[in-house]
Amino acid sequence: MKLYVYADESGTFDKAHNDIFVYGGVILMETENRNDATRRYVAIEKAIRERGSNHPDGTELKAAFMSLKERKTVFTSIARKGCRQFAVIVDQKKLYDQIYESKKRKQRFLDYALKRGIKEAIVRSIADEGLKRSDIDAISVVVDEHSSSTSGKYNLEESINEELRCGMFNPEWNVFFEPVFSTDMPKIPVAYADSKSVPLVRAADVTANWAFMAERDKDTYPHAYEMLSRRSYLLRLP
Repeated sequence: MKLYVYADESGTFDKAHNDIFVYGGVILMETENRNDATRRYVAIEKAIRERGSNHPDGTELKAAFMSLKERKTVFTSIARKGCRQFAVIVDQKKLYDQIYESKKRKQRFLDYALKRGIKEAIVRSIADEGLKRSDIDAISVVVDEHSSSTSGKYNLEESINEELRCGMFNPEWNVFFEPVFSTDMPKIPVAYADSKSVPLVRAADVTANWAFMAERDKDTYPHAYEMLSRRSYLLRLP
């Protein structure tokens, strides 16, 4: 069985002016579920366009341009059996200032946050779908093309493969963290795509946007956070 992961971000990774940063995404179990989710998502977008004139044909229907009602409709329509949502919520106030001292350090942390979120979501998805880890024989990851610097794209792929296929060694603690899968699994490719051309990247955009809004407004709009918690796998960092 092959797993498909799609991810996008919401917010700005800038501690001086922003409190939170979010990755959001969807995981699909098997090609059939991926194709079904793609068709459903396109149908949802079509219905939104037909109900109003704020989203003309030919323009990308991004979460930032949707009304709250439209985002709620889309967010609550994504997950079902074989299709799961996840989010990584980063509390930037708790991060060390040194992380922001260079683009390389910032990208290293962002890669870490995304791979942790993907790992957590995959492990929980497999368990909730009643599968064994040995049932998974391939994984692919697609990330919105704006979610990584050019120099960071190879590093993210390498990091995800170490986390999931090879295992991670921490020399400071002299500890080896076992991989989720074995090295017999083919190398996991990480592709970068324009969300305009990939519906499930847009689904990841809506998930990330909803997670950002729900975390930011959880005191004034607690229902949004309750929906997020019920429908998505959440990982909070640090």
